[in-house]
Amino acid sequence: MRGHSGNWKGAAVAVLVAGLVGCGDDPAGPETDEGPTDIAITADLDLQVAVDEVVADIIVEDVALFFDEHPSTGPWAEARELFRQAREAWLNGDTELAAELAMEGRLILSQAIIDRQGEEGIDALFDRVEDLLLRLDGASDEYERLADLAERIGELFDEATVLRNDGDLVGAGERLLLALGMADRMRHRHEDARRNPQAHAEAAVAAATIIFDRVEEEVGSEPGPEVVHALGHASELIRRANIALENQAYRRAIVLSRRSVGWSFRALRLSLL
Repeated sequence: MRGHSGNWKGAAVAVLVAGLVGCGDDPAGPETDEGPTDIAITADLDLQVAVDEVVADIIVEDVALFFDEHPSTGPWAEARELFRQAREAWLNGDTELAAELAMEGRLILSQAIIDRQGEEGIDALFDRVEDLLLRLDGASDEYERLADLAERIGELFDEATVLRNDGDLVGAGERLLLALGMADRMRHRHEDARRNPQAHAEAAVAAATIIFDRVEEEVGSEPGPEVVHALGHASELIRRANIALENQAYRRAIVLSRRSVGWSFRALRLSLL
């Protein structure tokens, strides 16, 4: 499934460049050093996603928000509880159980997406991870750790493709949700991000806002309902990121900003279909 049309890739790169030039920050770039112990990117990144409270909460929040549901109800609450148990298991030294519980949480989210949107919901996850790989493509040339991340996310994309071809849509969705969570957790070796998390968060929100504005211009004055929904979702994530900034929740602001960028790209892709 990987591979963009020339029109889509050209438009996406133009929008991404606008965001980078506008604020001097890579919207898929570094995070601050808050949160769980830094675990090396490679296989253990699966565990990072499992035990990072900010990332886990936003994985749930993002999906629930898309369906206009509260993240503390239904399957969203069930997934949140499993992620909480995963963090607890990790703190108690049981990394295997932590990974199992986190996977169970993602499977619940994947099933909830299918229950609400059918196979189309899994198609959208494939598109979002494919868009993420496009955004990582240029950055990974400069930062070795992002190259490692892009490789791991590419592997998850391929695993999801195999599962889908075997008829396991829920399993495919789980792999793709993990890939998106890995992007939320990623960081590269910029000391400035650790010394001044506020400035970094502000730059991430600024980048997301510039990219959103550029996409809004690109899709025209009469976008279709799916484009409108994706743009509305991106806008709401930016609003929440700004609230997080005001509350000095800098990692939350960064992750929400990145998620917003993903939805802006989703809107752009849909507008070109």
